[in-house]
Amino acid sequence: MLLGWPGTLRGRLLALALPLLLCAAARSGLAVDRQKLTGHVPALAANQASVGRLPAEQRMKLAIGLPLRNQEELNLLLQQLYDPASPVYHAYLTPQDFAQRFGPTEQDYQAVMAFATARHLNITKTIS
Repeated sequence: MLLGWPGTLRGRLLALALPLLLCAAARSGLAVDRQKLTGHVPALAANQASVGRLPAEQRMKLAIGLPLRNQEELNLLLQQLYDPASPVYHAYLTPQDFAQRFGPTEQDYQAVMAFATARHLNITKTIS
């Protein structure tokens, strides 16, 4: 499982693969509490016709992307970064500072890994 940023290929793969994962878990006989999720399937994928079930012996690779945190704070920072009257005009964050302020936390990553492990998924790789 790859964990990364939304808007990347990994994030889009998550949106496409999560419904398949849930269907596969339900088909395999795992107890899955069902709930309706909204807003996570891209329009292109939502409008496609089903081509059938994945054969039980076929393995599926799944990449999961986690969303950014503190979205309102990030939006404000972005406005200030490009406002010449702002004291933080063009005072860009380092990648480390950005990740610390807006990226998923270690607890977020642990929760996703616990979710996957509880559903008998093999975690082959993580990126934090």
